[in-house]
Amino acid sequence: MDVIFPSRYERVSPMPSPSRPTYRPSTPAWTGPNDEVRFTGHLRRTADYSKDFLKVPAYPEYMNELGHVEAGHVLKLIDIGGSIPPKRHLGENNLVVTASLDRTNFTQPIHRWELIQLESRLTRAWSTSMESQVKVSAWNFHTNEVRPIATAYLVFVALDARRSKAKVPGLVPVSFEDFQLARAADLRKNIRQQEGRDLPAIPIDMDSDNPVVVERPMTENDSNAMNNVFGGVILGIMDEAGRQTAKRQALGGTVVGVRMDRMSFLQPAYIGETIQAKAIVTKTWNTSMEVQVEVDALNPSTQKVRRIAQAYLVYVGLGPDGAKVSVPPFHPVTELQEKRAASADVRRKNRKDETLEMQKSLERPVSWWQRAKWQVISWYYKIFQPRVDA
Repeated sequence: MDVIFPSRYERVSPMPSPSRPTYRPSTPAWTGPNDEVRFTGHLRRTADYSKDFLKVPAYPEYMNELGHVEAGHVLKLIDIGGSIPPKRHLGENNLVVTASLDRTNFTQPIHRWELIQLESRLTRAWSTSMESQVKVSAWNFHTNEVRPIATAYLVFVALDARRSKAKVPGLVPVSFEDFQLARAADLRKNIRQQEGRDLPAIPIDMDSDNPVVVERPMTENDSNAMNNVFGGVILGIMDEAGRQTAKRQALGGTVVGVRMDRMSFLQPAYIGETIQAKAIVTKTWNTSMEVQVEVDALNPSTQKVRRIAQAYLVYVGLGPDGAKVSVPPFHPVTELQEKRAASADVRRKNRKDETLEMQKSLERPVSWWQRAKWQVISWYYKIFQPRVDA
């Protein structure tokens, strides 16, 4: 994978630290150069401290039958790009693991040989976890057109060298955008927790549900920095199982993934285990369908099976011209299938309500007093808290 730092980022530290590179936009924000501060003895950092920007070519090997990049490949890149800001925010001797991937909508396809751009930053830091925002866009270097593709929000858990949960440095909001993103992150967290209580996942039954099953043994090529299975690999397997299930429901027609919904990692998977993804259709609407995916890890030595991840994905049926077409309806037969269909309708309504709530939150008028307070906070860190290159 080719990783290119764009020209608008440059290495600017006059005394480079051997432990980490320092990146800062070539046009500094109004908050000034401060990106790491100490306040009342606690280390805090701003989002500029850990921002990252990647560009990856859309190779032909990742295309679907329409000549577009598969959603599973984009999800892998999102997991890679989203993990960089949390790791930089933590500093050395700490690691991060992906805990969940929040609602991710794909608005446009990525074509062959376009450059996939991923711009990532932290939005919120809690006690032992962080939320990372990844904006995905496609750059056509022939026309110089840049098109937005998706915006994803991932939650990462901080671990120390002993693989125990680690304390996360505070994230200092120093602009109106920082406060908006932090407020939206708290809202997403509350909705995610509430939905987990109200809509628990109904396990897939191998006999009555007749799921599509995808299995793959995990090798060294699938490992991450902790020698566990890389989360992006699991995301790709989930999309493969979900796409096959949606294609079966569409009677072999073309389907594309348009949303990864509330994906959660429950346990790590290890090299040498066999990953098994089971997928079923829970609900069909006019041109779209929801697919439930469960992922298990099988230890070939002990034959022990562990549930490691689960998610809901949404696929849309497309015709030969690329336009949306109706998909064959799914008719629930068992009581559990009827409950899954009802839960799918609730999740769909929740996404619409969540989108409206986010828009209201961003459009809510801000008083001059709040803006003045945020500017004073920024000036405080600029004047009284010197940069610490630790």
